[in-house]
Amino acid sequence: MSKHQDILDYLENLEIGKRVSVRSISNHLQVSDGTAYRAIKEAENRGIVETRPRSGTVRIEKKESRPLDKLTYAEIASISDSKVVSGQDGLAREFSKFSIGAMTRENIHRYLVKGGLLIVGDREDIQLIALENHNAILVTGGFEVSKRVMEVSNSHNIPVMVSNYDTFTVATMINNALANLRIKEDLKTVNQVYHSPYDYGFLKETDTVRDYQQLSKRTGNVRFPVINQHDMVVGVVTMRDVSGKGPTVSIDKLMTKNPHLTKPTVSLANINQKMTQEDFDMMPVVGEDQKILGVITRRRVMAELQELEGTHLHTYSEQILSNLKEEKGVYSFTVEPSMMDAVGSISYGILTEYLKEITIRVLRKKHQKNIIIEQMMLYFLKAVQIDDELSIRPQLITESRRSSIIDFEIRLGYQLVVKGLVTTKIN
Repeated sequence: MSKHQDILDYLENLEIGKRVSVRSISNHLQVSDGTAYRAIKEAENRGIVETRPRSGTVRIEKKESRPLDKLTYAEIASISDSKVVSGQDGLAREFSKFSIGAMTRENIHRYLVKGGLLIVGDREDIQLIALENHNAILVTGGFEVSKRVMEVSNSHNIPVMVSNYDTFTVATMINNALANLRIKEDLKTVNQVYHSPYDYGFLKETDTVRDYQQLSKRTGNVRFPVINQHDMVVGVVTMRDVSGKGPTVSIDKLMTKNPHLTKPTVSLANINQKMTQEDFDMMPVVGEDQKILGVITRRRVMAELQELEGTHLHTYSEQILSNLKEEKGVYSFTVEPSMMDAVGSISYGILTEYLKEITIRVLRKKHQKNIIIEQMMLYFLKAVQIDDELSIRPQLITESRRSSIIDFEIRLGYQLVVKGLVTTKIN
């Protein structure tokens, strides 16, 4: 284990509120001041310690991100366009489950859980039972709430909300909001997969070619971010840059200045497309202050995206593609009412989604590589109606190590209705 990791482990095991400093760590763990300083900075980025005015650097409790499969009552009120009539002090609480109050008094208890939400109409008895069991109330249909219900609500600090929408509409709104949050949680960002700069390696602008060679030999990497004295990324240096140069030549004279950078909040799909199109194998990850947080590599991005392919996100794309069938290299789907546009023609977006998926399937049979759609052209020749059974025949026209062109014929029976051409980049 490296000295850097030893310091991080030491900091994580400190008591909350314990003060630390570069000197105390270097003396206690017998490391250099520079090593201690870099480890403290990374611990600060990870939320393990915090530098406070006058107090110095202090061990803090790591802030856990709020789970995305829950909403607060305040967010529910906003989603359902509801008016909060009482219990405003409890709006910041998260609700764990919602139920529809369509059952009798005798059966209501089995559906109530602490911290839940009951969607109900003008049934005062059910509303009171829910409040007594620590469930918030969302009254649909715009019905008024009695003073007694509001008094109980205020005494328990449990919100009572009123929406003009009907019960079905409100339940659908909440379900959609929860589904969207789960998708956001499942889709990975750069923040979840980037490498620590201390594990991957980095150079300072005052370092030399000799320092590059030593770092490359130690890490096995050939591309590194270059930082200045303030830990801000100012360049990127590769083996090509240092090849043939003397060992004492300064890195700042060889590096590529103003490199492409990325933020930790960027999605992997976004960064994957950028790295493929620009042919980047590595990109530095920086914060809002442009200080280095880590490094993202194309290999890591591709591995993570391939891992995501088997997950079910319940997006519109996944719902559309569930209708796609394949038999002996010919794909087919039935045109459903939801696939039509306002004038009764099949939606352009629906067809592009099918062609994108089929393109990836065709090429993945030959290449377990990263595939990016560069260009897609569609020519509509005949009108398509609801319930038509369309067949899609892909034909690989040209293929090289880095790109391909696929021709598509979309037919209704023997009649050609749409012609397509897709150009891809393979990496």
